[in-house]
Amino acid sequence: MSDQQWQRVSPWALLYFIVHFALRFIKDGLLNLLPILVLFVTQVEQKLFWGQIAAAVASLVLVLYAFAYYRNFKYCITDGHEILLNKGVFKKERLTLKFARVQNVNIAEPFYFQPVNLVNCIFDAAGSSAQEAVIPGVKLSYAEQVREQVMAFKAQLQQQEQLPVEHSEATDKPKTLTISNAEIAKFGLMSNMAILALAALAPFMNMIFEYLEKTIINRLEAMLIEQAAFVGSAAAIAVLIMVVAIVLCAILLSVVMALVRFFNFQLYFQDDKFKRVAGLFERQQLSISVSKIQSVQIKQNIIARLLNRYTLICPQVSSGGVTAGVAAHKNKQTLVMPVITKEQVQAVCGWLFPWFVDLTELNFIKPERALLYKNTFLYVILPTVFSALIFNTLFDAATILWSIVVGLVLMIGVFLNFQKTGVALYQHDGRFFAVFKTGMLGVQYRVFEIYKAQSVTTISTYLMRRSQLKSLYIQLASGSVSMPYLKAELAEQLADFALYEIEGVERNWF
Repeated sequence: MSDQQWQRVSPWALLYFIVHFALRFIKDGLLNLLPILVLFVTQVEQKLFWGQIAAAVASLVLVLYAFAYYRNFKYCITDGHEILLNKGVFKKERLTLKFARVQNVNIAEPFYFQPVNLVNCIFDAAGSSAQEAVIPGVKLSYAEQVREQVMAFKAQLQQQEQLPVEHSEATDKPKTLTISNAEIAKFGLMSNMAILALAALAPFMNMIFEYLEKTIINRLEAMLIEQAAFVGSAAAIAVLIMVVAIVLCAILLSVVMALVRFFNFQLYFQDDKFKRVAGLFERQQLSISVSKIQSVQIKQNIIARLLNRYTLICPQVSSGGVTAGVAAHKNKQTLVMPVITKEQVQAVCGWLFPWFVDLTELNFIKPERALLYKNTFLYVILPTVFSALIFNTLFDAATILWSIVVGLVLMIGVFLNFQKTGVALYQHDGRFFAVFKTGMLGVQYRVFEIYKAQSVTTISTYLMRRSQLKSLYIQLASGSVSMPYLKAELAEQLADFALYEIEGVERNWF
């Protein structure tokens, strides 16, 4: 590994660049081109001919660009403990990544590299996907050698800094967690991909339904009219069938995407390190040290609640601190256990936190009832009154009943959110942990050791100050958490304690 000459990747890496840019176009470009695609489907004649022309041109441009990118791509691993990449076509770029900034070195094996025994070596730099360094199309032995070199350098740095070991017990046998593909399919039902797909199409639903009406719905209606039992309601039933079909297709797409990413999910835990292997077309190997995990999210939405399953996420630490929440589980370099049982949650969190108990048994500090009153006014009374004023021309018994039903539904949601908001502190062996809880129909927990937080803030509005209330905000490297409407004295006590832990504890975890 002492060779400092610039090196080229294998010619097979051209396949990686073609697939990489194709996926980027599908992910970023198609969403911007969605209006044009809808117009093409609904307005353009000879769709097959023009579609073939467009696909041929796009494929040619993609291959030429990928080839030019491959020709310009070079890498170098120096004796100065740096990874250098030269890349770009129209915009030349040199990426310099020091070993000290590398969080993980992951190995991915795409299906198109399996016949030639090549992999992608991925350097994850503090969660910054924009600056992620990938060396595609290298031998597995070479990628493992590079990973060992980087990890050995980082271990040496830790010894020099005399970092304490966060978990002293080393296991001879790795602890394992395997999730079946049937369970992975449930994650497709639990995730919001189907809803997002339908939401993206919402602005174009009129055009889509006009097209479907001409091509499919009218035929369905004619078939239903032939059945005497459906005379008079054939049109409504035909539309209902199409809506159900669209929703089912969106759900199926969500399930397929879950299987593609998490196929044959396997998780190993040994010597305070996680290793996850998953993926259908690309077997992603992700490794992460427990000491680098800042927080854990335990999520259960309404569908997961019906299935009695949870999603556990260790958000990737981000230089911008914005990879938490929904985006977290979409980042391939974030450790995600997509669909696990309560017992598995207890087991995995027990590997991370020796103190871990059933979170429902913790004594959570609840917000003051002023939060419930404020949310009732903002999210129940105002929307109900506003909707009543809009439909004042139809202010009859039906409108009044509808307003009451909507108001009750909103009130239930506000009350459930108030009931599921809280914060709890836990002490174990002289170390302090925080658990933030939020939710409505589902629930979400955020668990972290307090000294790993970045900053603490208390905020109060004019009305809150009159009631001696404050909201507590804690900034993490992978997002933020908040506890609204606490008694001002209690909020200040929690903030002072958190700041004492942040500034007083000398353990370094980055």
